[in-house]
Amino acid sequence: MKKYLLLLLLLFVHFSRAQSIKSVDSLTTEICKSLVQNQALDNEIRINTINNSHIAPYLTKFKDSIVQRRVFEQLFFRLHKNCNEFVALFPNESEKSSWSMQNEKPLDEISREECNHFDQSSKYYYIENSGAKVAVTLSDHLWIENFTDGTFSKLHYRKKGSCEFELEFIESNNLSRKNLSIKGDKYLYHLYKEENGTYNVYLKNKETYYTFTLLRQ
Repeated sequence: MKKYLLLLLLLFVHFSRAQSIKSVDSLTTEICKSLVQNQALDNEIRINTINNSHIAPYLTKFKDSIVQRRVFEQLFFRLHKNCNEFVALFPNESEKSSWSMQNEKPLDEISREECNHFDQSSKYYYIENSGAKVAVTLSDHLWIENFTDGTFSKLHYRKKGSCEFELEFIESNNLSRKNLSIKGDKYLYHLYKEENGTYNVYLKNKETYYTFTLLRQ
């Protein structure tokens, strides 16, 4: 009996999270439309507009302050996933970070042989927007990220052609990653340049290309 009750509880939690993500993603769509419509305005005005028109009214549905904080975190990071206009409001905080956005597809400056060398190494790292280092370990078809605060993310790693690979989200206890993705979300990355074990990579999100650098440890 206890086993069945536990199963029902797990199904309820999964369903509730799915419903929550669906509701939040619906709101991110509306927020993104608003940001596109007011592109000509100052960024501070744009942020205040989406807060007053969308975010604050949505959060008032939740009376508990802890729940409000969790919903806000989920909304904030799902906006990073679903809305390029929102991401553009937050430039790199550190000169060390190589993350950038562009409308044009990066030119391939890499050979098939250089691409094939990529997963022959198991240790890489990249620098986040904040300047923090994220260590990456490739092992047994898994992509494990370890963050400076002691948290982690785990994703399936699959090679797609010679210069592409796919990551499928499994789990994370990192604040941004656990709110950014849900289990089963897939991301396709393309290697487009290599120099001394350093790879330039891009990810396409709608019509925008996100580029960053992966460095060998």
